[in-house]
Amino acid sequence: MLNLIFARTRSLDEIARSSYHSTTMSDNLFLISWMGLIVAFWVGLYYFDKWRKSRSGLVGSAKSLFLELCRTHGLSRKERSLLLRAAKLYQPLEPAVIFVDPQILARCQKAPSPEKEGYAGLSAKLFGIKSKQPASN
Repeated sequence: MLNLIFARTRSLDEIARSSYHSTTMSDNLFLISWMGLIVAFWVGLYYFDKWRKSRSGLVGSAKSLFLELCRTHGLSRKERSLLLRAAKLYQPLEPAVIFVDPQILARCQKAPSPEKEGYAGLSAKLFGIKSKQPASN
C-alpha cells in the first residue's frame, strides 16, 4: 500500500514538473498580452480621434453635420461643391437641410445653369429622383 502511495506521488510530481516547464502557458500569456496591447492601442486611437475632433470646434456644428452627411452618402468633392453652391444660392437655415429637402435641388435644376446635369445626378443619388427628359421621336 505504501508503494502505491509513493508511486502516485511520483507521478503527480512528474506531472507538476512537466506542466511547469511547458511552454504552452507562456505562449498563451504572450498571445494574450499582444491581444491586450492591440485592443488598448485601438481604444487609444478612438479616444484620441474623439478628442482631436472636439478640439477642432467642428463637433456639433452645421459644417460638421454637412461634411458627415457628405461622407455617409459617398459624395465626391465636385458633388460637395455643388451642394454648397445650392446652399449659398437658396440659403436654408443650415446646409444639411439640402439632404432632406429635395425642392432645393429641384429649383437648382430648373435654374439656367451649366451644372443642371450635376444637380440632376445629385437628386438621383440623394433622393432617387430622376429628372424628366423630353420624349424624343
